[in-house]
Parts: sequence; C-alpha cells; structure tokens
Amino acid sequence: MTSQPGYRGLRQTSNREALLGAASELIGVRSLSEVSIDEIVHRAGVAKGTFYNHFRDKADISHHVAVGVRQDVQDQIAQFKSIIADPALRLSIALTLFLDLAVYSPQRAQILVTMLTDVSDIGAPMNARVRATLEEGRSSGRFSFRSLDSTFVFVLGIVVAGVRSILERDIQDDSPDLINDLIVHGLIGLGLSRVDAVSMAASARDKVRSASAPDN
Repeated sequence: MTSQPGYRGLRQTSNREALLGAASELIGVRSLSEVSIDEIVHRAGVAKGTFYNHFRDKADISHHVAVGVRQDVQDQIAQFKSIIADPALRLSIALTLFLDLAVYSPQRAQILVTMLTDVSDIGAPMNARVRATLEEGRSSGRFSFRSLDSTFVFVLGIVVAGVRSILERDIQDDSPDLINDLIVHGLIGLGLSRVDAVSMAASARDKVRSASAPDN
C-alpha cells in the first residue's frame, strides 16, 4: 500500500495549521465520513494526541477548515470596502467572489457549502459584514426590502445554491454567465432596476478581475 505524502506545508506551519491544511486537502476530495482522524494526522505529520490538543473530533476540525475558507473570501471582500461606497456594488463583488470559488477552487467551495454549520445564522459574527451591507443599502434607499432576516436568507440562497449548481456541472464554460445572471436576479430582488443590476454585475466582475490580475 502506498502511503500518502505528508502535508506539504508542515515545515512552515504550526501543528494546528498543519492539521487544518491536511484536513482541507483530504475533505476537499472526499466526504467527511470517508476521512479518518488517522489519515489527517498522518498527512499532517503529527501524533494523534496532537489532534486532540487542538480539535474535539472530525466535525470540529472540518468546521474550522470551512471557517478558514470563508475568512479567506471575506478578506478579499474587505479590500473593496474602504474604496467602494455603493452597497449594491459591494454586495455584487461579494457574490462574485463567493461564486467564483466554485469555478476556481471547487474543493474549497465544496468544503464551504457542506461544512459551515452556522452559515445561515444572521447574528453570527461571520455574517456581520453582509448584514451591515444590507442594512446600509436599505437605509440609503439603494435596496428595498421589509425583512432583514428573509433578505439575508435570500442572498445566502444565491451563494449556496449557486455554488452547488456550479460544482455539479460537468462543463464549466458557462459558469461565468450563470454567476452573472444570479447576481443580476439577486439585485433585482433587492429593488434595483434591471439596467442598474446588469451594470453592477459587470462592474463587480471587472473589479474582481483587476484585483486578481498580477502586477505589471
């Protein structure tokens, strides 16, 4: 039986980070039920007891892996917050980045939509930014909706269902069109005109593309 190589980032990381990296690689390819703690510690190159110094069980480490994926995306979103005043454009950028994850990092996207247990809790700290964007949009008249809770679920549904739809596709060529349409329909649902929604979706795509382009 051929053994798996140890987690490639071990030498530059702490034991906890090595465990998270190993779990991310394994869970991103197979379901959580198919991955054992023994496999995670072997890939991380640490003793089994070290696992329990940091995590309760597989569910605990998978949750932390998913939180890490979401935090990475939120860090990307944060770079736009200080330079973009329009909440509609900020939300469009956030949706673009989350949905793009399914195209460019499908394993991480799979982890995000299947492992993050409190993603639908509007009061969770991880949801503070989207909540603030929705509230700002309503108070400024940019968005039109009655219930913040139901609108949050609506936006969350676009992300989760959109990511899953992209992951289930055999051919990814039309995924950019699907992402664009999802964002346009989402913005229309928040009260924007179709013309404005189309403009916001296109502008968000351009800004995300520019931010991810290598420096000249």
